[in-house]
Amino acid sequence: MNLEKHIYTSSNNYSFRNILKASLKGYRDSFYLAKQLAKRDIQAQYRQSFLGIFWAIFPLLINSLVWIFLQSSGTIKVTTTNIPYPAFVLIGTTLWGIIGECINLTSASVNANQSIITKINFDKEALITLGILKFLFNFFIKIGLIILFLIFFKIVPTIEILFFIPLLFLTIVFFVAVGTLLMPISLLYTDISRLIPIGLQFLMYATPVVYAMPSNGIMRKIMLLNPLSYIITDLRNVLTGYNIENPVFWGVGILVTTILSILALIIYRVSMPILTERMS
Repeated sequence: MNLEKHIYTSSNNYSFRNILKASLKGYRDSFYLAKQLAKRDIQAQYRQSFLGIFWAIFPLLINSLVWIFLQSSGTIKVTTTNIPYPAFVLIGTTLWGIIGECINLTSASVNANQSIITKINFDKEALITLGILKFLFNFFIKIGLIILFLIFFKIVPTIEILFFIPLLFLTIVFFVAVGTLLMPISLLYTDISRLIPIGLQFLMYATPVVYAMPSNGIMRKIMLLNPLSYIITDLRNVLTGYNIENPVFWGVGILVTTILSILALIIYRVSMPILTERMS
């Protein structure tokens, strides 16, 4: 039996182009492995659960219901929204959850598979694909919940909804790239992985997630300085029949996302052998 031979040589010469090509090849070659791992993880996640896939939307529903109760009971007074408040807050918290999942996606996938990383030689890009496949499974369940809310509140989307998928895709790619760039640091220093949820919680209150942007005041100035405000506002707008308010922002976003994504591919490819050695 002829076994395939791999010859490893040390080199300090990194070619930007070669690393990028190797990374893209890694995604292609490891897709089947990622698919099998995703199937295993999703089945294991819901196998011993009575509520099953309901857990994908349960935290989201609870969070939304709390804000809906606070608003309807008069405990808090929020800025008037252009759509019924329950739909506003559900869409906002869903989009915010998607952003958080994308940032944590790479770190969570690498952390959860440390045992196979150190024992089996495979293209580590499989772990990012694995994270994305698991994310997409829950994503479609959440989108289904939003559609139900739109139907219940008789919110009719317009032609603008055609922009939803491209804008959401750009958002997902951007935050997965950010999470991938943060992964090597968060794996070495656990402080980073602990700070990310705290930072996101803080940022949520400075973003029109559960309340609309005020027409004036200090909170409006803070939200205008926060790029996440533009993302949440426009994604919600195109879903609910309103126009994109910040086309220039999205134009710049395409360029920034492209650069960040290429950087993320390269840094992940270069850092994983070093991280694998430290895990061993």
